[in-house]
Amino acid sequence: MPTELIIVLERELEKLRSGPSCSKLVETLNNLAFAVLHFDPGKSETLALEAQNLAEKQELPFEQARSFTTLGTINLEAGNFAEAMSFCMKSMNIYERLEDCNGRASVHGTMAAAYRNQGSIDKALEHYHMSLKLKQECCAGKDELARCYFNIGSCYSTLLHLDLAQSFYEYAQKIWEESGERSILAYLYNNIGSLFGRKGELNKARDYFRKALAIREDTGDKKGTASTLGNLGSLHEKFEDNESALTCFTRSLTLYEDIGNLRGVAYTCGCIGGIYTSLGRLDEAEELIRRGLEITINLKVKDWEIHCLEKMTNLYDAKGDLKKALLNSRRLNKKLEEHLNEKSMEKIALLQVQFETEKKEKEAEIFRLKNVELSSKNTQLRDALAHVKKLQGMLPICAHCKKVRDDDGYWQQIESYISTHSDAQFTHGICPECLVKLFGKHYSLG
Repeated sequence: MPTELIIVLERELEKLRSGPSCSKLVETLNNLAFAVLHFDPGKSETLALEAQNLAEKQELPFEQARSFTTLGTINLEAGNFAEAMSFCMKSMNIYERLEDCNGRASVHGTMAAAYRNQGSIDKALEHYHMSLKLKQECCAGKDELARCYFNIGSCYSTLLHLDLAQSFYEYAQKIWEESGERSILAYLYNNIGSLFGRKGELNKARDYFRKALAIREDTGDKKGTASTLGNLGSLHEKFEDNESALTCFTRSLTLYEDIGNLRGVAYTCGCIGGIYTSLGRLDEAEELIRRGLEITINLKVKDWEIHCLEKMTNLYDAKGDLKKALLNSRRLNKKLEEHLNEKSMEKIALLQVQFETEKKEKEAEIFRLKNVELSSKNTQLRDALAHVKKLQGMLPICAHCKKVRDDDGYWQQIESYISTHSDAQFTHGICPECLVKLFGKHYSLG
């Protein structure tokens, strides 16, 4: 459903289209392109391209940069990383010429997301840190800074630099708790819970998961609630509290079924099946694990298929059915091998994309530096020309005394006229011919 903002922008755009093309039209096109980006990427791209074309014709560099940034984000979300980076570099070049700190920070954020989605976490961190630095320099709002802290923390968490991740999460936590941003706080609490789980601080992990769960239940976020319940269930398993784990997983499964999230259903079926196996409820375990396995096969979700096959192998081992346990173990090993091969191919493809991305980035940087050099030379030339005064046109001069008549009709000495109309300065001397005329035989030209 269109938001109120989108409806207002669409009405404004309709009015502006009926009149002559103007900067307000370009601004509104960009605003609407950004507003519909996550709802209708195709429409967003059409609007952004129109805005970019008009901005170029009307010489509106700021709006042109905004268009490029939106196009970069669209390509990022579509998985076209090289194209996304190309648009980002075009936008960055303009923002640098305009010395626009906020714009540059925004582009660094988009570039960071592109690298993060490609698995280049170190490069993502580099751009996230640059974005944060620029936002701090231009006194950005606390919420914008908190998002930078959160993204940097998530990158460090992925790299298992857990103490660093925790410090950045805490910066974001302080800001969002003061502002009362509940939905984003729930997401943050969930991430902090996972971080403490990795650190082995299970009680702290449980506390943060419960904070996230309370917000998500209160706000009616069913998918978020199901996810956090799943995290709590896994945590209770580590505490060897199977009954509490089962309660969490069962509630999570009900929510995933309610919203039709089959991936969540498949994974949670495997989790509950694993708990039933531990409790000796083997027939119930087999029914649920088989259900999860069928869904994963239909959806072609290899990660969750492997998850369910592991649970199924453990189940048949618990039943004492060694033949079926062996068959499932072979299936599991085959899927693991396939998964490994696919990941290897994905890695090769990813490296190729990264190569193309960095190549375009370097080409764009060379182009930018050439433009900077050209701009510098043009500035020097303009400065030089500003100091040059030219004498042009017909210049009336007396045939006898050599005085010059100026534009106002006054006669003046030629050296005075030239000094006024140029940067030339005069000093006086006597030429050899005049020396002979003035001082006679004492001087000669020989």
